[in-house]
Amino acid sequence: MKKYQSSFSNRTLNFLYLLIFVSYAPALIAQDCQVLDPNIAGVYTGNCKNGKASGLGKSIGKYTYEGEFKFGLPDGKGQITDSLGFIMYIGNFRKGKRDGEGVAKYHNSEGLDSVLNGFFRNDKYVGLYENPFKLINKTFMISTVSITYENPTPPNSTIELSMESVSGGAFNVHGEIPKPTLGEAIFQKGSYLQMMPVTNQQKRNTYIFQNLMFPAHVIFKISNEELVIEFNEPKNYKVFVTLRD
Repeated sequence: MKKYQSSFSNRTLNFLYLLIFVSYAPALIAQDCQVLDPNIAGVYTGNCKNGKASGLGKSIGKYTYEGEFKFGLPDGKGQITDSLGFIMYIGNFRKGKRDGEGVAKYHNSEGLDSVLNGFFRNDKYVGLYENPFKLINKTFMISTVSITYENPTPPNSTIELSMESVSGGAFNVHGEIPKPTLGEAIFQKGSYLQMMPVTNQQKRNTYIFQNLMFPAHVIFKISNEELVIEFNEPKNYKVFVTLRD
C-alpha cells in the first residue's frame, strides 16, 4: 500500500512539473524571438510565431514596449515607456509605427509634459480627428456624394454645396425641369455666419456657407432627401451631390 502511494505521488509530481513547463514554455521560447525595432529590442517575453514576436508580449531595450506584436514589430494596442518609466506613447501601432488613435507625451524645454492627443498616421501626428470630414448618412435618392477640401485663408472657411440631377435644368414640352434645391441646413454642432445661393447655373444649384465654426455636424435637407456630414476641421470644403431622377 505504501509502495502504491509512493508511486502515485511520483506520477503526480511529474505531471505537475509538466504542467509548469507547458505553462512557462511560451515565455521561455519567446526569449529567442526576434524583435525587429532596434529601440525596443533586447529582452523579450511573450508569444512567438515563426521566430518573431507575435501576439501579446513585452520587450525591454533602450525603451520598453508592452502590448501586441505582429511579425516582430508592435502592431495593435500597446505602450512605450522610457528607461525611467515615463509613458511616451499609448495607443495603436501598425508595422512598428504609431498609427491610429493614441496619446503621445513629451518633456518640453521647461521640464513639463506636452501631450498630443488624437490620431497618428505612419508615425506622424495627424490631428485631433482621423479625417477632416466624415460622411455619416445619405438617403436613397442621393446617388453620389463627392467631398474635397483645401486649407482656408484664416480666419475664413467655407462649405460649398452643389447639387444636380440627370434631368434637372433640362427642358421638355412643359418647360424647364426643376433643379434640386436645398430646403434647410441644420447645424446640430457648429455654426455659420451667412449662406449665399448661386442659382445661375443651368443644371446645378450651389449654396456657399461662410465663416463657419468647427467642428460642424450638418444635416442637409435636399428636396425630400437627407445628407448628413461631419466637418471636423477648418477647411474650404466642396460637396458635390448627384440625385437620382
